[in-house]
Amino acid sequence: MRVYAPAEQESPRSDPILTLGIATPIGRLHIAATPRAIVRIELPQLRAEVRMNVWLALHFPLAPKRSGVSPILKKAAQQIEDYFTGDGSEFSISLELWGTPFQTEVWKAVARIPPGSTRTYGDIATSIGRPRAVRAVGAAQAANPLPIVIPCHRVMGTDGSLAGYAGGLDVKQWLLEHEAARVERRAGAPTGARPRRPVIGPVAKPPPRI
Repeated sequence: MRVYAPAEQESPRSDPILTLGIATPIGRLHIAATPRAIVRIELPQLRAEVRMNVWLALHFPLAPKRSGVSPILKKAAQQIEDYFTGDGSEFSISLELWGTPFQTEVWKAVARIPPGSTRTYGDIATSIGRPRAVRAVGAAQAANPLPIVIPCHRVMGTDGSLAGYAGGLDVKQWLLEHEAARVERRAGAPTGARPRRPVIGPVAKPPPRI
């Protein structure tokens, strides 16, 4: 996974950016990618395209931008479709995480949460060796540029509540129930069995390669 922090950027990136909208059960997702990697996924919400364009203008001010399809976007769209149809749970698409070193550390920890499980902000803070940085973890969660793929919907409030989510708490609940049902199917639960609530526990190690 390519990781960039502002201090490491010697000059603004000028790679062309392509964007693609795809229909999903939670609404239309918007994906942006360079020729090499996915850089942004915008959840369905009011003015989603505008929000994504503002983010792209901030991080890629010199890059030409247009809607279109590329090999990396096709792969991303297929893996996201597989996620929603229940046939896939892992993402192997190339990613670039644009954020501070602390933010990227948080996002990598979140990427280690398996489907069907949840963690709290406190769990994430502890897993990165910053147990008192619970609020900072929450702020990093809010800035996650790649929801679904970096599954911030699996992170709960310190008291175990759903807490905030850019796509809305109803979408967060839907995603958690979707994943829990898929885990049940793979475990051989009878058809129509009620999905168990997501398991809360410490983040697994070591981190996966993305």
